[in-house]
Amino acid sequence: MVRPSCVARGVLALLVLLPAAAPAQTILNTERFQLDEVDGHHLSADFSLSFQGGNARVLDASVSGMAGTLSGSNWLRAIFGGRYLSTRESSVLDAEFLQLRYSRVLSPATRTFHFLQVQRNRTLLLRGRWLAGSGMRTDVVRSRRGTLALGTGVMGEREALDPDRLGEDEEARTGAVRLANLAVFSWEADRGPRILNILYVQPDVSAFGDIRILNDLAFTAPLADRISSSLSLEWRHDTRPPGTLGRDDVRLAAGLRLAFP
Repeated sequence: MVRPSCVARGVLALLVLLPAAAPAQTILNTERFQLDEVDGHHLSADFSLSFQGGNARVLDASVSGMAGTLSGSNWLRAIFGGRYLSTRESSVLDAEFLQLRYSRVLSPATRTFHFLQVQRNRTLLLRGRWLAGSGMRTDVVRSRRGTLALGTGVMGEREALDPDRLGEDEEARTGAVRLANLAVFSWEADRGPRILNILYVQPDVSAFGDIRILNDLAFTAPLADRISSSLSLEWRHDTRPPGTLGRDDVRLAAGLRLAFP
């Protein structure tokens, strides 16, 4: 939780990935940065680092976070991230993204969302992806221990793919209008263990057979003051992935999280 007296909050996550697979598609899980109560200026960041030496030398470092301000009913924030991959053969800055997001808080349970987003991901053949969308999210269940929030909206999407890695019949530049549906469930026990599940469903409004899904299930438990353990299971599905990418990916991550005031 980002308390009103806190101007910034840093989070360091040391993760062990089992397995470390690239996602099949490009939905960004920005909801995980927006779950805490905030007031005024706020900043959060996640860092992860893994290294493999010996016969295969691989360095994988990533950062993501949010900076924003809440003034009255107006909530403005910038959500950002990037990933650096280095091997003996090459080094690349991969998976960069930036989302500018504005929400109008209509009530404690309901708010709008409007966003502009740009991203790039060489692993996923993505030279550029641009989004613009709007929608509304509301808490349909609220209790002392948990909430269930549902949201829906619409977004325009433009993608520029790597033409050298596509099939002969695949277009390097594509466009679509997609529904931006989401469901966020959270539950927290009295002593701190927490379950969080975030689901995105994004069908193409002109071709419902073209659908992208992301489900991120996470469990966290406190170990000591400012130290907690985490376990997450992420499943991604794309009915029409580009090139040789697969339709499904599963990512399991476990680690420790250190929080600084």
